[in-house]
Amino acid sequence: MQVEGSIAFVSGANRGVGACFVRTLLAQGAQKVYAGVRDVALVPTNDSRVIPVKLDVTDAGDIALAAALAGDVDLLVNNAGVNRIVPPFSDRHLDAARAEMEVNYFGTLNMTLAFAPALKRNGGALVNVLSILARATLPAMTSLSASKAAALRMTEGIRAELVAHGVRVLAVMPGAIDTDMSRDLGDTPKLAPSEVVLATLAALGDGTDDVYVGEMAKQIASGLATDRSAVLRRLAANG
Repeated sequence: MQVEGSIAFVSGANRGVGACFVRTLLAQGAQKVYAGVRDVALVPTNDSRVIPVKLDVTDAGDIALAAALAGDVDLLVNNAGVNRIVPPFSDRHLDAARAEMEVNYFGTLNMTLAFAPALKRNGGALVNVLSILARATLPAMTSLSASKAAALRMTEGIRAELVAHGVRVLAVMPGAIDTDMSRDLGDTPKLAPSEVVLATLAALGDGTDDVYVGEMAKQIASGLATDRSAVLRRLAANG
């Protein structure tokens, strides 16, 4: 699909990758962008094409209202996510796992289900921003990896269901991104949010469904295809 003239909805739009999606969609000619945020006062733009929408993806009421308001969308970007960075066997692991699953899996799923009628009606695309850890686990982020893996399996199923309606479904799997969420990751190389956004929007035009962004993600994906055990051993050694 073409970004120019599109009507998009972006969740988690107040900062990081989400805010970059809003800016870049506008720069590439989107007709309108609904910016889903917990606090509409935090939407970082005064552009009249941006419609702030109160949205907590763990709140069914917020999701229903957002879908009713934005019935004209042809591009849904499920970007909202959390990473508690809590290793297994710690006292906080179960709470972290529940929070990550509620946002990263159930939040993404519920947004997808709520907006599916509009996408079927209008055509276009669904973009789920995941992580390369949907494909392989970093031990220090076991629960995050599990939530992203669940979201990837769901994305694949939704893709199969929506293809008959002419709706593209993309799984975006970057490495670490330079945002507030990854500020505690030390010297780990990080992608600029713009790299993720530009790669995603390029994939909308070139037909790519699984979008690996950055060298880390591409190397892991390539390694998994040839020697999955070696990749898992390397990740275990690093975290």
